[in-house]
Amino acid sequence: MFKQYSLISWFTKNPVAANLLMAIVIVMGINSASSLRKEAFPNKAPDTVEVSVHYPSGSAQQAEQGIALVIESALQSVTGVKRITSSSNAQGTSVMIEKTAEHDLNQLLQDVKAQVDAIHNFPTDAEKPLVKAALREEQVIRVQLFGDVPHQTLQLYGDKVANALLAKPAIGKVVKPDHREPLIAIEIDEAVLKAYQLTFTEVAKQVNEASGVSVTKSLRNPEKVLRLSANTQAMTVQDFAQLVVKSNQVNSYVTLADIATITDTYNDEQYFLSRFDGHNAYTIKLVMDEYGDIEQIVAQAQQVVAQFQSTLPDTIQLATWYDKSELIQERLALLSTNAMTGIALVFVVLAIFLNLRVAFWVAAGLPFILCGTLYFMTEPFAGLTLNEMTTFGFIMALGIVVDDAVVVGESVYSTKKQLGDTVSNTITGVSIVTIPTLFGVLTTVAAFAALANVSGGLGVLYAQFGTIVTICLLLSVVESKLILPAHLAHLNTRQVNRSPVMVKWSKVQGVADKLLTQLNYRYYKPCLLVVLKHKYAALIAFVSILILAVSLLSNGYVRVGFFPSLPADTISASITLRNDASFGQTASNLTHLERSLFTAEQSLLHSAEQLDTSYIDHVAISADSDLSGQLDVSVEENPYYTLKELAAAWQQTTGLPEATKQINIRAELAMVSNFKVEIKTDNDTAMQQSAQAIVSYLQNIDGVSAIDNSLAPGEAQLDFTLSEQGKALGMTPSALSRQLLQTFGGEVVQSYMRGSDEVKVRARAPLSQRSDMFDVLNSDISLPNGKVVPLSAVATIQYSDQVQSITRIGGVRAVTISAAVDKSKLTPVTLVSDLKETLIPELTSSYHDLTIHFAGEAEHQAETTASMKSAYLLALFAIYALLAIPLKSYFQPLIIMAIIPFGFIGAILGHWYLDLTVSILSLNGILALSGVVINDSLLLVSQFNRYQKEGKPTTEAIVDAATGRLRAILLTSLTTFAGLYPILGESSQQAQFLIPAATSLGYGILFATLITLFMTPILLMISQQISAVYTKTGKYLGGEKVNDPHYSR
Repeated sequence: MFKQYSLISWFTKNPVAANLLMAIVIVMGINSASSLRKEAFPNKAPDTVEVSVHYPSGSAQQAEQGIALVIESALQSVTGVKRITSSSNAQGTSVMIEKTAEHDLNQLLQDVKAQVDAIHNFPTDAEKPLVKAALREEQVIRVQLFGDVPHQTLQLYGDKVANALLAKPAIGKVVKPDHREPLIAIEIDEAVLKAYQLTFTEVAKQVNEASGVSVTKSLRNPEKVLRLSANTQAMTVQDFAQLVVKSNQVNSYVTLADIATITDTYNDEQYFLSRFDGHNAYTIKLVMDEYGDIEQIVAQAQQVVAQFQSTLPDTIQLATWYDKSELIQERLALLSTNAMTGIALVFVVLAIFLNLRVAFWVAAGLPFILCGTLYFMTEPFAGLTLNEMTTFGFIMALGIVVDDAVVVGESVYSTKKQLGDTVSNTITGVSIVTIPTLFGVLTTVAAFAALANVSGGLGVLYAQFGTIVTICLLLSVVESKLILPAHLAHLNTRQVNRSPVMVKWSKVQGVADKLLTQLNYRYYKPCLLVVLKHKYAALIAFVSILILAVSLLSNGYVRVGFFPSLPADTISASITLRNDASFGQTASNLTHLERSLFTAEQSLLHSAEQLDTSYIDHVAISADSDLSGQLDVSVEENPYYTLKELAAAWQQTTGLPEATKQINIRAELAMVSNFKVEIKTDNDTAMQQSAQAIVSYLQNIDGVSAIDNSLAPGEAQLDFTLSEQGKALGMTPSALSRQLLQTFGGEVVQSYMRGSDEVKVRARAPLSQRSDMFDVLNSDISLPNGKVVPLSAVATIQYSDQVQSITRIGGVRAVTISAAVDKSKLTPVTLVSDLKETLIPELTSSYHDLTIHFAGEAEHQAETTASMKSAYLLALFAIYALLAIPLKSYFQPLIIMAIIPFGFIGAILGHWYLDLTVSILSLNGILALSGVVINDSLLLVSQFNRYQKEGKPTTEAIVDAATGRLRAILLTSLTTFAGLYPILGESSQQAQFLIPAATSLGYGILFATLITLFMTPILLMISQQISAVYTKTGKYLGGEKVNDPHYSR
């Protein structure tokens, strides 16, 4: 019995304090909701530091030797490093340093920067290293300019739009993937040079001297300051055309326009393409960091777009698409609707089986719990966002958090009805169940808190709902022990409401109560007596059911895929071409890919008899290199096909066009590669053959697609070496290479600023003289004495394959192979296991210095599983301790915890019945289930101990405890399932990946209820028989005599 001056007693007698506490928390929660960031799915926290060095050596090997190896050596002493990966190519090196889970990213950034800044032996041509930490950024919306106008026009207006966007306070960053570097191209025909007796070098020198800015020291006197400036910088094509490159005699000179074609264009070293819905396009992507507000960003972007739409020429259109705020609003609205439906169902269940006023006040505690959780989600506390995982946490908590209040409310109602409607009896009713309900909640908290602290890989993202449920449960303790008693203090159990509605509802309650009573005493009690009589047979039956359920997993009847497939709101298709692809093949293949998209959609609509219709909203095509490109497709929601179905049909329809290495079409978000393997060795032959063997193996596996091998074939290259004759003619290697680069690569004569862009002025040969190998072989070289000779007279020429890029992982050369895995056919872990059993042993035995590491999902699964195992063991220990304390026994907690494995039966059968794949969310649900299922057993065992102290025989005490707690056990289980039922029945594709977790807990709790009502009495009976044997032999159990009626086992 609680003393009258306890905290519970004080709040019960002071309803004003309880109501103020409730109101303050609700107001704080509502106020906090507006400040919480919203995102569709929680982003993975950045964990890498990048060091990039621009070094245009023309050789990946030189970049590796001069940059990568030097940086790797310097970083050996840095702590907190998990892995170092470098990639070197002809333009430089990028080094990625991944931190360990517990290390601080900013500290790693400082340590890496200090070590890199101390390096003084980089090649002389290498630029200063750029060291930066990865940022948590998310694309918010795309602003698209498009029309049948030149790219130059689109870029001109696009830059104006981008500047207007950046002027808005909420918009901090825009990315312009279609922005091209402006270029003044001066193309000089070799025949013209010969006619005017000029050389390429002479022209470049004259242009540089004739155009430029020269500023002298300022002149100062007492009256003013005068700055002297000689500004002859050419800015336009016309300016450059008038530059004099040669003077023949007085008033006779040759201008640049006489010998060259001058154009204002863009850097064209790489192939470029950008189209939107069949028109030339310019894209602006708005990016949000971890502190951005997506709704404000989108609103302000829409304002800018609306302002510009009325000012742009008729030939240019301006639109927004790829709006993530719509996705977030839709998904959160979907989950919120399910949450409200869950609340309604919970209230209906409570209202049917409880006094209506008690049910109302129990349900009224939900706003306090939910708003309080919103407040504790803010940055000073949990620092969470409103996303699918946290919103799902609220749904999972709906039915669980009222369990405590249900038991308290029922206890108060029955006590007041029996002893009288006084405040003192309200306190008495609360005190009867305070200890078991408090520790019951704490055991559930222990399970969810362990879940919330899962680390490693991506597990931390999927465990966010555990944090939400933990906060909800802790607040439910406050609500049920302090606020609810104050609301029930003046409850009149003898008052009868005679309104027509209440009379009808009373009949419903009477029917429900009658059915429950019949279930209890007509069916359950006789069955329980039979089960107790044949307790060992029943125990074997339950264990057999558990084994059969587990066998559904081991035999493949229930699929296992650790990381669920997250639905995307668009379809993306990327294409990679082989190195031998011709220039322009990218555009041709992208056009083929676009046509096959509409063909695939029509095939799907044809089967649905929806001809001449298309739900494809937008198609954006982009390419910024010779060998790759991408399509992004948005589709209107329709009842005829899903994005996944369209992606599969598209992949099948498009085939593999000419010169294509790989096409990867995705309708799901992939945070890591499904399958990824790293092959590390310094033996190039071993690397190539091992990579080819694994690729060949994967190509024969059904369900494996989009295989990508980072070990690309070498790029065709002509190697020039100065011959002995060339040396005799006075040529040097540097002079030879300089002339070749001038002729075929051009020479940047100068550069100047145009707005925020740097404009480079490049002199070069016309495209017709620098596009073919024969142009090189037939070219001429100018000797130091001014004479011109064929290239073959001064150099030897060899054909070779040049390695495009070199990857190093952990200080060793490496190649990575990745692939997409259809989880309906096999899982990444199964694929890895098969490789380890078959091909990998053969490779490692053939090449002894070969190291093979499986990354991707397999690696993240191993990290997350290890963390979950340790978290689960800690949770079990915490649960045991929290049970042992109120029961005052070392043995009885084991009886209660023995129920936990049997809860898995319902979870597994639920997945089998609904044809779901067991994922990390399923395991999280099972982990959470461990804390929930024991609450009913704790109530039953506590009631048994109370009856045993009163002197009841063992069998009678067990049966009376079970039948006495049946109502509360069924009610708490039904409310938990009712809260989850809406999400279990959700048909939206966007919520499908959440259903396994709801299945684990919802179906698990239903089956666990059946287990509790029979298994717990069986174990209690067996434990009593064992105790009796020890009593007869004078033994002790748990340090107390077994026959002590006040000792709770």
